[in-house]
Amino acid sequence: MTFTPGVESAVDWDALRKAEFPVSERWAYFDHAAVSPLPRRTAAALCEWSDDVARNGVVNWPDWSRRLEEIRVRAARLIGADPDEVAFVNSTTQGIGLVAEGFPWRPGDSVVTAAEEYPSNIYPWMNLADRGVTLRTVPSREGRVWVEDLAAAMDASTRVLTISHVEFASGFRNDLDALGELCRSRGVALFVDAIQGLGPLVIDVRRTPIDFLAADGHKWLLGPEGAGLLYV
Repeated sequence: MTFTPGVESAVDWDALRKAEFPVSERWAYFDHAAVSPLPRRTAAALCEWSDDVARNGVVNWPDWSRRLEEIRVRAARLIGADPDEVAFVNSTTQGIGLVAEGFPWRPGDSVVTAAEEYPSNIYPWMNLADRGVTLRTVPSREGRVWVEDLAAAMDASTRVLTISHVEFASGFRNDLDALGELCRSRGVALFVDAIQGLGPLVIDVRRTPIDFLAADGHKWLLGPEGAGLLYV
């Protein structure tokens, strides 16, 4: 059974829950925003790999490498990207750090973000201070991040706007289309921390558009921790 985000379908959710989630036999689980329970098919894939490596070492690595490339194609399709634009990372944090450290900064540049971002989307940018890069944090108002407030924090020095699709503490969903339009009008790169929304919410890096995106698979993508993606 497959499910496409944003597409209505006649799914028997009760049957799917019982078939795929052993956790439902014991718990009413509401903590996907932290770490999701593994579906049976995810657990089976992990067991298959670990058993194969235990029995055969790296003998079957070509087959597993092929499977990884199939996953890359699916991950790219999920966000509207090309496979060669998607890298695998250990975490959202690693993806953010790779972009923060690899971006062609100039002394005097600035980065804009929301003050209530997850620390992993704050500290990598703060760490650029010794290169002359300033991080500007914009506080929320009335429980939301306002596009106009982010715009007001930008000036000619701003090179990157980094923002979560869904804020981790409040659950507020940022308007990526509006932010993408803002960034394009200012010549600013848009970085999206997508971990809290990728899966149930549609993201299209071409349509928005988005310059960089990072997410881990252990929330709504129902994967294990350590299986993340980076779009560049």
